Amino acid sequence: MLVSCNVMEAAGTGFDKIMEEYRDVDEPHRPYIYSSSDHFTLVLPDLTYADGVADEKHPALVFVPVPGGTTYDEKVLSFCYYQAHKAAEIAEYLGLSDSTYFRKKVLGNLEKHGYLEKSRLSRAVYFRTKEDMVTFD
Repeated sequence: MLVSCNVMEAAGTGFDKIMEEYRDVDEPHRPYIYSSSDHFTLVLPDLTYADGVADEKHPALVFVPVPGGTTYDEKVLSFCYYQAHKAAEIAEYLGLSDSTYFRKKVLGNLEKHGYLEKSRLSRAVYFRTKEDMVTFD
């Protein structure tokens, strides 16, 4: 459809060109995709902008250090602030495996100390940051 509307040069060539252009970029300049139930968005950061993308989906938070906490606490709390996520989604976001160790040591510890609240929807378990335990940076 985009080819017939003359807004794309040829079907199937775009992703190859994107991959080539963004091959050697740093983390703030990496493309990413997010979706909802009825659409998806592909974000291609401007490579000429030095700061790259500011991550507004995951706010910078301030909180009292978690007893027995890990280096992942801040990222987990930020990721789960606006939306509840499954453990597997959180592990993927962090680049970790969804292991029993991760669930107990990271998520379990945050839940135990009141930083995360756990909820169930059918058989799925979701985690969300308790807003009264954190503030914005």
